[in-house]
Amino acid sequence: MRATINAKRITDKESLHALLRQKLSLPEDCGKNLDAVFDVLTDPGKDRIITVKHEELLRERLGDYAERFLRMLDDAAGSGHVRVLRK
Repeated sequence: MRATINAKRITDKESLHALLRQKLSLPEDCGKNLDAVFDVLTDPGKDRIITVKHEELLRERLGDYAERFLRMLDDAAGSGHVRVLRK
């Protein structure tokens, strides 16, 4: 599965999680927190390529939460089931 997370569409934590739910086809019972997203991303049954666009805008809008989100993506990439591209 390929997904693009475009920070131009993100204004706060809620819009980030709404976009993640849509783009990553997260299950309805997935909590709106980074730990829950990590658990879904590292599911061995699904490989994903995630492109993050406008990372600097994401940092500007979400501050520390953006850093935690990007770190979570890097950690998920370590599982071997996620590849993260930054543009």
